[in-house]
Amino acid sequence: MSGNLSVLTLPLDAPNSLDFEICDRRYGTNLDIPRCDVAVSRLGFGPSSTTYHVGRQQGPHTLPQTLNYGGCVIAVEIAGPHLPVTYNAVPDAIQSLASHVVNECVGRARRVGGFATMDIARLIDFVVDSAVDLDEYPPSSTFLTVSVTSKAFNILSPGNYDPVIADTLAGAARDAVAGLPASGGARRTLVQRAVSFRSRAMRMSVRGHQYTWWGIPTRSSRRRGR
Repeated sequence: MSGNLSVLTLPLDAPNSLDFEICDRRYGTNLDIPRCDVAVSRLGFGPSSTTYHVGRQQGPHTLPQTLNYGGCVIAVEIAGPHLPVTYNAVPDAIQSLASHVVNECVGRARRVGGFATMDIARLIDFVVDSAVDLDEYPPSSTFLTVSVTSKAFNILSPGNYDPVIADTLAGAARDAVAGLPASGGARRTLVQRAVSFRSRAMRMSVRGHQYTWWGIPTRSSRRRGR
């Protein structure tokens, strides 16, 4: 890929993690590491699992969260069509993830924005289960994203709108087909899912807000007749 866009496996605590980060200039340019480091330091911290309230009023233990220091914006969001009332995460892990995105995207002389995922395995495990109905994603399949951008966007949510999420799900469905009987219903289901997610990825766009990986156009998209 180009110097403005990269996909890297996160070298965090779990080396076999399915989580990843994207660095892309469309999330911001000319970002400054010292300012981003300050923004990251203002995220909540703590070594224990903490319950975050989703969609409630602003506070230290609510999601989404947005912090801005000197034009470096850190956004912590939950992704998925059906959000839970609460989400458990370790504050230190979120801060570490934000720091990782800063080091990989703002650092290395790139100075661009990007985002990373946390717990996307929850969604992948659901998608590759051929016995479940994808018409109804449970709150347990939601995951978290941490973004670093050069401005506060009204709508960001890369975990919902960035095409790399749909491509990741398409790849997971393809990988899950390996070893399945050629004539089995499970194989057909997963192949269809891979094709469907890839088709959705082609309609999505970086920093877009019209189409999601689960394939339902947003209200604004319907108004435009797309």
